[in-house]
Amino acid sequence: MTLTKIRKKIRTNFTPAQQIALSFASVILIGAFLLSLPISNKIEGSSFLDHLFISTSAVCVTGLTTIVVVDQYTIFGQSVILGLMQIGGLGLMTLIAVFVIYMSGKLTLSNRLALNEAVNFFNLNDFNHFIKAIIKYTLFFEVIGFIVLATRFVPMLGIREGLFVSLFTAVSAFCNAGLDILGGSSLQAFAHDPLINLTIMFLIVVGGLGFGVWFDISQGSKSLIRKTYPLQYIIKHLKVHTKLAISMTVSLILIGTILIFLFEYNNMNSIGSFNLIDKIMASLFQSITTRTAGFATLNIATMKSASLFMMMILMFIGGSPGGTAGGIKTTTFAILMFMIISELQNKKDIIVFNRNIQREHFRKAFVVAFILLSTLSIGIIGLSLIEPFDFLSIVFESVSAIATVGLSMGITSSLSSLGKIIIILLMYLGRIGPLTLMLSINRKVGCKKGHEISYSNAEILIG
Repeated sequence: MTLTKIRKKIRTNFTPAQQIALSFASVILIGAFLLSLPISNKIEGSSFLDHLFISTSAVCVTGLTTIVVVDQYTIFGQSVILGLMQIGGLGLMTLIAVFVIYMSGKLTLSNRLALNEAVNFFNLNDFNHFIKAIIKYTLFFEVIGFIVLATRFVPMLGIREGLFVSLFTAVSAFCNAGLDILGGSSLQAFAHDPLINLTIMFLIVVGGLGFGVWFDISQGSKSLIRKTYPLQYIIKHLKVHTKLAISMTVSLILIGTILIFLFEYNNMNSIGSFNLIDKIMASLFQSITTRTAGFATLNIATMKSASLFMMMILMFIGGSPGGTAGGIKTTTFAILMFMIISELQNKKDIIVFNRNIQREHFRKAFVVAFILLSTLSIGIIGLSLIEPFDFLSIVFESVSAIATVGLSMGITSSLSSLGKIIIILLMYLGRIGPLTLMLSINRKVGCKKGHEISYSNAEILIG
């Protein structure tokens, strides 16, 4: 069977959602194979399962590791991981779109639908422009991060190693991957370094906002530069999604920073010995990275239980749709909150930024949250049955995996083979998205709607 026939068969027999799921799975397997090659490893002895774990963590931009990347992998192996992170961050379907656009100049409707689900973009007619914008923004922010980080790492590590570490860290931060090649303690050695902290935080936030947000802001910025419209008019006419994503991101960052600062203020094992400025910076960094990135300037295992529980909530919410972040997404959480408030106030409509939010959005938000929570619960139960660790560590690890965050209380490397498989599945399901997974189950071939039957209403007591 020729490659053309295989592609045609895939487009015919698989829904867009299934194409996304299969594409990510294929890249993960290819990455695991490349990482298992002798040329990728400095030392022998690592199992294929460990390489599969690292590949999944990179493609799903999570950051959990069973082995220390810099100790295990050669420059070739680290470069493979770098490529996997970039693929995972941009979204595999985005890269496929770039290839198709530049090779053939067009996309099929099936590919456009798959891409639409992969990056959460609404306007299919402007998709070519949007894909090019994704590449532009990604390169722009990663190059900025690379240059700034190089000013610190090159003097510290030398030109060759310093440049590679800067590139690896910049890509990992923008893609919200959380993987690093600085050792086994993430960024704890740089907890007092403002340049490293601020640069990483900046890259995490811009990557986690979502490409659709930056596309909208870019359009508004062009109007402002050309003086077509005043700033107030541009802000007012930003899409509701953009306003909601930005406002939720800022709110969650501030809430997380304040709570971590208060909970850990006197904890000598975390920020208790820091000066006031460093306490604020460390709290801010951990609030930002907790929602999706996985870098850490503090030892997570030494933080208080109240901080860890609050961090799990932030991890579960995650970043914004259409970007490099995980979790149920900020807008999903916001819609659920608005719906609850609306019901408590006995209001018929949900009004956000002077726009009515359809109840259909709430149903989708509820399904996403419920599927993710259900999958998480199964993972927690599975790990609790087979792993000897305390329950808090298991829950934290599971939330971190399914929200594609990458923070850990230090149990990842000690997981059993079955435990690693469970975490791999949680990372994969968390990355492709619960809604995409749900859509993947329903095959489009041969599915026909039957005659709908109306039934009489039932009375059920609630509460």
